[in-house]
Amino acid sequence: MKNRGIQAAFYVVAAAAIAACSGGANLPQYAPAAAPLARPLKPSATQYLYVYNEGSPGVYSGQYARYSLPDLSLLETTVADGVGGPVAFGKGDAPYFVDEAAQGGYALYLQPGGKGAVPGREVFYGIPCQGSSLATGPTGNVYVVQYCSGNVLEYSSSKKTGKPKKPIATYTGGNLGQSGVFPISAVVDLKGDLYVGDNHGGVTYFKAASTTGVVALASGSAGYVNQMVADAKGDVWTVHGSPPEVYFKDKTSCVPDPSGSIVRYEQGERFSKGTLAQHLYTSTSDSPVLGTNGISIAVDSARRVYTGNMNTSDDGVLVDFDPGSSCPNDALSFTLPTRAFPQVAVDAQRRFYVTDYNDNTISAYTGGSKKRLKKITQGTGIVAITYAAVNP
Repeated sequence: MKNRGIQAAFYVVAAAAIAACSGGANLPQYAPAAAPLARPLKPSATQYLYVYNEGSPGVYSGQYARYSLPDLSLLETTVADGVGGPVAFGKGDAPYFVDEAAQGGYALYLQPGGKGAVPGREVFYGIPCQGSSLATGPTGNVYVVQYCSGNVLEYSSSKKTGKPKKPIATYTGGNLGQSGVFPISAVVDLKGDLYVGDNHGGVTYFKAASTTGVVALASGSAGYVNQMVADAKGDVWTVHGSPPEVYFKDKTSCVPDPSGSIVRYEQGERFSKGTLAQHLYTSTSDSPVLGTNGISIAVDSARRVYTGNMNTSDDGVLVDFDPGSSCPNDALSFTLPTRAFPQVAVDAQRRFYVTDYNDNTISAYTGGSKKRLKKITQGTGIVAITYAAVNP
């Protein structure tokens, strides 16, 4: 495989989760194992870009930042620890996240709207471990991925204070529970079906009201499922690292051919009603916009797909897929600086936003183009972006 050079960066996610569960020191996260857009809803009258900036133990805490769109003006920040969980949007597009609780263990927090520095509001505590992914369902219930225990816990949306809140359901089965397989990311579709991605490229599907999973994609062929998102039609998209090689007849073909000599890599998938419906492939192995480690994905209302990747030289790559296509549009894809670890998000106007971990910037682009509308550098003390999301 040509992408081993940066794969170690993705294992830091698991190390951070394990350290958090065992009481160890917080470790930096170079890419999210998260599902920033947890549920697709009718677009809000006002959308914002939410980013999480990891903390550095003993130096500064992590921060959640909210920006106006598309001008990218900073509206507020909320302090968190260095292993704060990804944002998921609940009723009214309220942004929730998992973070360390004052009472011990972890809690669900709400990031209130406001200006300047705004403290997070604890909703309930009692979550055993740091959540590597957080999702919300149509009922408002929350689903917290527990890397430590290898399952997903569901909590009711009702508030509870005074004592630790207990989960109402535990999700396991499918790929989960197999030796060496741990959940990394999760998302809930429009019908309330839960999808869980793992550290070996597998996806487990839980039909609404069922806590026993079935295999939607077997584990073992790829690396971490780093992100999962649900689109406006209810289908679920994934992106992962260490993708397997796939052969094609020629550079213009997007139909796999085992006898072909042109190499692409399977970067991600689309699932519909628990069934694998589409593959996403990288550019050809000799393309200047080849990026074999997929770390983020966003899908607009027309099903134009964007992925944030890293290549073998440790440079970032933004990959653009035309609607309905399984192979990228190389002419609209572009490279980013070294160690960009690009996180990508889209808004209701089909603009897309790309972050750069290394130089601490966020850029806005016209959808389906390379036209940059705005670029901002985050302020001092707000650094190291590890994911981005736009509220529905």
